[in-house]
Amino acid sequence: MRIAQEERAAYLAAGRSAMEAGPSWLKLGRHEALESFFRAGFPGREEAWKYTSLTALEKRRLHSPAPGAEFLPDSLPAGHLLTYGNGYALSRSTSLPEGMLGRLDVALAHTTLPAAARFGTLAGRESALVALDTALWREGVVLHVPAQWRVDEPIFIVRTIDEDGAMVHERSLIVLEPGARATVVELCNGRGDYWRNAATEIFVGARAHLSYVKLVEDGAAAIHTGALFARQEQDSRLDVLSLALGGQLTRQDIALDLAGAGAGATLNGCFLAGGRSHVDHHTRIEHTAAHTQSREAFRGIAAGRGRGVFDGLIVVRPGAQKADARQSSRNLLLSPLAEIDAKPQLEIYADDVKCSHGATVGRLDESQVFYLRSRGIGDVQARAMLTHAFALEACAAIAPGTLRDWLTQRLDGALDRLVEEGRK
Repeated sequence: MRIAQEERAAYLAAGRSAMEAGPSWLKLGRHEALESFFRAGFPGREEAWKYTSLTALEKRRLHSPAPGAEFLPDSLPAGHLLTYGNGYALSRSTSLPEGMLGRLDVALAHTTLPAAARFGTLAGRESALVALDTALWREGVVLHVPAQWRVDEPIFIVRTIDEDGAMVHERSLIVLEPGARATVVELCNGRGDYWRNAATEIFVGARAHLSYVKLVEDGAAAIHTGALFARQEQDSRLDVLSLALGGQLTRQDIALDLAGAGAGATLNGCFLAGGRSHVDHHTRIEHTAAHTQSREAFRGIAAGRGRGVFDGLIVVRPGAQKADARQSSRNLLLSPLAEIDAKPQLEIYADDVKCSHGATVGRLDESQVFYLRSRGIGDVQARAMLTHAFALEACAAIAPGTLRDWLTQRLDGALDRLVEEGRK
């Protein structure tokens, strides 16, 4: 649905300062992307959006906020740190060399930097929300790890929104050159009623290894729409973990392209939907080269009137012989009014592959509850233990250590609140 004339004026007013910043090629691209969004409008009747409606977002009067305050969670592990408030860069604490980690808008102003040429090559305008992000993002994040570099400590990007009615568009560009290694955690938190729209592009060079975590802890009234695009070269490794633990409506689109022979990817996720919240994950993994491997495992838990969606597609392209792909979606309902829709899919255009997929939606296994109770554990505690064990499987791809301990603590805290809701 096309955007009405008065709504166009509102978006132009909100994004005027962002759209006029940067080199001429970037400004031109921003204006073209905004026109693309105006033509397409918000997604509505498309098959990919059949379970998720953005009607509430279309009716909101949103504005571009002023810079906000950072909000760091308790016991954040040691590492490199960038903080953003309402889309504006606030602080930077890192020992990495100058130019490796910083603001994306600054990097794009210097088109001779290696990362600049990658911007926008994965996140096209096929999605109206990505087009809007391309038009209106402000300062952004860029990480460029040179060949053979190893960043031992995790890189934390903390993005906070603290203003009602705010519309914040966020952008990240992550490039690992051949043989590089890094771990990146993007944490989205906030307070109030706002819309966060984000897009991340990831390039993993030959034999490079990236662990990437997206942790969503948005406020209870927030809307979060996010898109992740990644391309992997020969013998590279990408581990992605998506944890959706907050927000009123969360939609995450994840697209991985295993473009180099021998590339491997792990895509894990866990989402919690309580109250009347809605969480939707759409994933697409493409095997475009031979001898590639992917493992996808999502866990969903819903309580109250919460609703979750998992729509996962694995595509094996012609010529991607010896591809090995496995996909799993397992989901728990903690209350009779909760709902989860799971739709795993395979498209295979090669004849020498190993692929499997499956999905389950149900309640806790009563035989497992009985087993724990027979050993002296109370019913409430037994159900909580099984629910926690079920969810924590999602963190298995993160290497054991301080980071995984911290992520499991965040997940544990959110689960405790959800399990309590499920008992009411």
